[in-house]
Amino acid sequence: MANDTQTMKGLDDVLAKLEALPKEIVSKNGGPVRAALRKGAVVIRDEWQSQVQRVIDEPNVGGKPTVSTGLLKSSITVTRDSKPQRARANERYVVRVRSKKYPDGKTTTPQVARLLEYGSEKMQAKPWAAPGFMGRRQQALNTVVTEMNKGIERIVKKLSRVKK
Repeated sequence: MANDTQTMKGLDDVLAKLEALPKEIVSKNGGPVRAALRKGAVVIRDEWQSQVQRVIDEPNVGGKPTVSTGLLKSSITVTRDSKPQRARANERYVVRVRSKKYPDGKTTTPQVARLLEYGSEKMQAKPWAAPGFMGRRQQALNTVVTEMNKGIERIVKKLSRVKK
């Protein structure tokens, strides 16, 4: 996964619209940026969940079906970063695996997620996160751009009604 970044295209008019809005509207509770970023992250979350289901559905060595509690799939979530400035951002959402313990009391969902993604000396890797991200990153970016444009247009219409 050497090239996992890309240039964002289509954001020039979005940025111009954002800069034209009053500062209190843009920054108030995240504004349209917050909602758009969350919707883009949901695209990645949904793909990760489907990739985990794909791995679960694959038979094990010897054709034995996988026994799944569904805990890993349900632990994949979208969270808002409370301190996005650490990543040099004003707003940030993260798709992650929330830590939960399996019924055995020892194993956690992040451990299982890493084991599936990278494998071990006893188990072949069954990547789900990297293919999920790489397969849907453009769709997530398109969702962010579309939703940001919709949100900005909504605010512009609302402001134009108020000023009349």
